[in-house]
Amino acid sequence: MLELSDIKFRYLKGEYFQFSYKFDLLTPVVIQGVSGSGKSTLLNIIAGLISPSSGYLRFEDNDLLKLSPSERPLSVLFQSGNLFDHISCLRNVEIGLNMRSRINSEEQFIIEEVFQNLGISDHKNVLPTEISGGQRKRIALARAIVRAKCLGKKLMLLDEPFNGLDFETKSECINLLKDGCFKEGYKVIIVSHDNNDPTLLGANRVKLENILR
Repeated sequence: MLELSDIKFRYLKGEYFQFSYKFDLLTPVVIQGVSGSGKSTLLNIIAGLISPSSGYLRFEDNDLLKLSPSERPLSVLFQSGNLFDHISCLRNVEIGLNMRSRINSEEQFIIEEVFQNLGISDHKNVLPTEISGGQRKRIALARAIVRAKCLGKKLMLLDEPFNGLDFETKSECINLLKDGCFKEGYKVIIVSHDNNDPTLLGANRVKLENILR
């Protein structure tokens, strides 16, 4: 379970983000809402990239507000992808594990498997600037999945993971999440603007409304 209680954050323009909710996470969750409703802010607070002024945030036995972003048991896919354009797609995925140490054989196997399942094996040694936006999105998704699997990050936060993907590629990514993450017990929260996604993912839908003060 992920519990947020009376979480408050003030934007520079003066508005308050205020939110309380209990996610049971027995099934994936898709968060939806109009632009500016606080969807990305919510993910950033959970991830530790934004510090609330007050409130309670707990995932299973972890008080997340006492943990740094790197210490939190979660893996994040940002809407922008946050890929480094000067290094290969493979290195972009590896860097999500450790920026210094060598990748061990077990981690290498997981990386190869994820690349193959996402249909991006041919892009391992090219730069992100040399591939399409949809392919970049799959590289970013690969990094989030690999980080979760290799580092035991049991909570996955995915911000618009399917944006820019064609229907066939989106279906492949959804099937990978279902077979490679949902069935293996990973807890997944997805932000999506597509009203069909909760049904396609077999997920619960949470709509953010009236949380800005």
